[in-house]
Amino acid sequence: MREIVQVELPDGQVAWAAIETNGVSDVGFGARLLPLTGLSETLTAVATNVRNGVRAARPDNVSVELGLDLEVGAQGLVAAIAGSAVKAALKVTLTWTAPATVPDAAAD
Repeated sequence: MREIVQVELPDGQVAWAAIETNGVSDVGFGARLLPLTGLSETLTAVATNVRNGVRAARPDNVSVELGLDLEVGAQGLVAAIAGSAVKAALKVTLTWTAPATVPDAAAD
């Protein structure tokens, strides 16, 4: 069962999130505002690693789609990269707008 709750983002803004209650009918969230921890750290780590991983390819544009699960922890909600062995949680798209340079065969 899913419950819709308000979460407080690291910058103080409030957003809505669907929380899986795993069949428990009353998890006690109610009108409570849950702090969301780990979001900034998770996004920064993913962005840094994607940037480092594609640097040598020198794309003109990089697009990243990231799935996050929100898990209830002792301090509130915790952002974690979502996924399983059969489903990717991270999709990276690289694009180049300039034509590729082809070495001149006559120069050899």
